[in-house]
Amino acid sequence: MSFPYMAHVERLREALWRDAPFGNASVMVGAGFSRNANPVSASSREMPTWADTARQMVSRLYIKSEQSDQYDRAMRETATTSGFLRLAQEFEAAFGRIAMNKLIRDMVPDEEYVPGDLHQLLLDLPWAEVLTTNWDTLLERGRTDVFNRNYQVVRTLSEIPGSKRPRIVKLHGTLPANDPFIFTEEDYRTYPSRSLCANDM
Repeated sequence: MSFPYMAHVERLREALWRDAPFGNASVMVGAGFSRNANPVSASSREMPTWADTARQMVSRLYIKSEQSDQYDRAMRETATTSGFLRLAQEFEAAFGRIAMNKLIRDMVPDEEYVPGDLHQLLLDLPWAEVLTTNWDTLLERGRTDVFNRNYQVVRTLSEIPGSKRPRIVKLHGTLPANDPFIFTEEDYRTYPSRSLCANDM
């Protein structure tokens, strides 16, 4: 089988399986991966997309019937990453950090899902690090079904010195209580100086 990116796949495979019991490759897991989880019941809410979260913030900031121009402008701007982060910054300025953290906890139905097959398949590979920006705990819970390696979970900067590879590293905070959640424009601007950095890993 051949396709345009085959050379990159071969390099990744080589890095993955070098230096057992885990290799020299890391993987980055974002929000879309959580939509591969299995709901615990038919009433489980869907895992939110950025668009879902944006709609929640805009509806709190603007009353559509009275501020339609601002409402529509804010929704259009959330189509870009910078626009979304500015919206989150505006939400925090209007309602405070506690309200923002509550919004995240309310929006992410972590306990209504269990890890899916793709979580298992991902963690079965010999990653040195599984880096994730996700706030849910699906990866951490999924590691309990992995028997050929012991992933340690790094939730905060202070946990790095006592941890060993392979690791699951929560880059943006984690439910239920490890905040601040990285979410606003200011969070991203100051992230390199106050959060997990490559040199610390």
